[in-house]
Amino acid sequence: MPVAPKACADEHNLPGPILAAAGIVAIALALTAVGYGSLTWSGLCALASVLCLRFGIGLMVLEHRRAKAEKWGESASQSGI
Repeated sequence: MPVAPKACADEHNLPGPILAAAGIVAIALALTAVGYGSLTWSGLCALASVLCLRFGIGLMVLEHRRAKAEKWGESASQSGI
């Protein structure tokens, strides 16, 4: 019977990709607002995209480091060190 990978079952890493996707959508909204000539909305969307991408990527990096440290901890305990 196939088992879901640990990364799929772990809900710690969901906010990072969701924020990164929201940042990409905000970039599209900012470009659309610039096309329509609304500088206020484009500035707000650009700010939202920068914040979402920054925090989303930061959360993904932290989750990657946590998973990597957990993996190294498991391998060290299994090898008997």
